[in-house]
Amino acid sequence: MSAKAIATQMKVTCRPSVLGQALQVVSRAISSRTTLPILNNILIETTPEGLALSATNLEIGIRKLVPAEVAMEGSTTAPARLLTDFVGTLPDEELEMTLDAATQSLSLRCARFDTHIKCIEAEEFPPGPRPDEGDRLQVPLDELIKAVEQTQMAASTDEARPVLTGVLVQVQQGNLTLAATDGHRLAVRKLPASGGAELDASLIVPARALAELSRVLKGEPGQVEIIISKARNQIFFKAGNSELTSRLIDGKYPNYSQVIPSKSSTKVRLATSELTQTVRAVSLFARDSANVIRVKAHAGALVLSATTNEVGDSKAEMPADVEGSEIQIAFNARYVLDALGVIGEDQVELLFDGPLSPGLIRPPGKEHYLYVIMPVRVAMS
Repeated sequence: MSAKAIATQMKVTCRPSVLGQALQVVSRAISSRTTLPILNNILIETTPEGLALSATNLEIGIRKLVPAEVAMEGSTTAPARLLTDFVGTLPDEELEMTLDAATQSLSLRCARFDTHIKCIEAEEFPPGPRPDEGDRLQVPLDELIKAVEQTQMAASTDEARPVLTGVLVQVQQGNLTLAATDGHRLAVRKLPASGGAELDASLIVPARALAELSRVLKGEPGQVEIIISKARNQIFFKAGNSELTSRLIDGKYPNYSQVIPSKSSTKVRLATSELTQTVRAVSLFARDSANVIRVKAHAGALVLSATTNEVGDSKAEMPADVEGSEIQIAFNARYVLDALGVIGEDQVELLFDGPLSPGLIRPPGKEHYLYVIMPVRVAMS
């Protein structure tokens, strides 16, 4: 009995600032709507590297390793919100945490504070999937974060079509392709991967899981290891001391390549920052009329306009390099701004093939990113 009590004791020392940052990230995996009390807790375990923090809502799991001095090994689960908020208020002096295994009381001593938090035994915490087996590939961290940023905003938020709430992740011939669509727009980003040359897989990852990736992996070194479970129902992203796990969405993703325009009759090229600022300004006059802005391209210029009868109207003309036919077309301004906000290039290219065909936004002369946007049918002046 005493041997077990000693074995489950825990005594560690760490810095509150480092622990606090990790707790904030890990607690993002906790759902406010959970009916299982244990899922409101963070699993705290000692490891040879220090302290491992884990949280899950059974869809997404986040794990972080925190540098710590381990005097006695052990584990427990602590209320996420209370622990995160409390550690966040501590002065950045040495924090000593000790677990009384018999009462599951976690003692925190730091500067003038002597605090005790009631915990739940680690055995109650649902065992998470481990990325020990599965297909692996590596991608540069910065590239993956950028690719997620450029695609996940195009995923649907409508739970009626679960497949479209995910981002399609395709692995083929050593390349990774991310694609997302909500039926009104489509974003596709390609990036090179290493180590997955033999792999051919199409997976649907929840967009809300990918949205956490930049927070979870922030500050980690260069490469992300992506591991796809043998059962093809889980995906793991690991970099440095951080790990994000997500369940995959079951189903068949629509063939998005069908909506990518294969030809264009009008090509417009202009400065991204000027177009962004103009769309943002003109669209203020579209807020009460379904956010629709009209786009007109003719030799040497692009004209944007928006009108709402009760509010007023706005029109702006910008110099642009225009090739091909004159065109008038209308779009949802928010969808345009979403693309311009992540394109990451000084210049942007707009391709049109008539007022009723989808428009295409892309970086000029580059094949790695494209954004397709469906036009809005409106009367043109």
